[in-house]
Amino acid sequence: MRLFAAVAAVVVVALVVLIVALNSGSRPVVTTITGIQYSQSTAVAGFSDSAHQTTDPARIAAFTAIVKKYSIDVTQFDQSLNDVCTGGLATNVTLEFADSKTAKFRVYDCGRIEPRGTFVSDASALFTRWATADGA
Repeated sequence: MRLFAAVAAVVVVALVVLIVALNSGSRPVVTTITGIQYSQSTAVAGFSDSAHQTTDPARIAAFTAIVKKYSIDVTQFDQSLNDVCTGGLATNVTLEFADSKTAKFRVYDCGRIEPRGTFVSDASALFTRWATADGA
């Protein structure tokens, strides 16, 4: 009986260690973002597709929080994360990093509701709020 308990304890500890290792290793390292350029477009008459740029630390921190929340590698954005539909909201994003590199990607949001959110829906909503606040 003691042998069974000892084996069970070892298995539980091994599973906990494995889960912690997998979760801590899955977060991409992101070089500090120093600027964000974005523009949005949709098939709605009169919708502004103006380009915007920000270096505001608070805005960059808000976007970085979304990136971290969903463990997104913005330098190699996985396009399969985008919603699949027609007539959605497209956001073209260019990130500028402290090491002078850039990353470009497109977020496509069809308004799909997920109880816990998605990177696509959260990022689209953030850029929409910024565009609205900037008067475009």
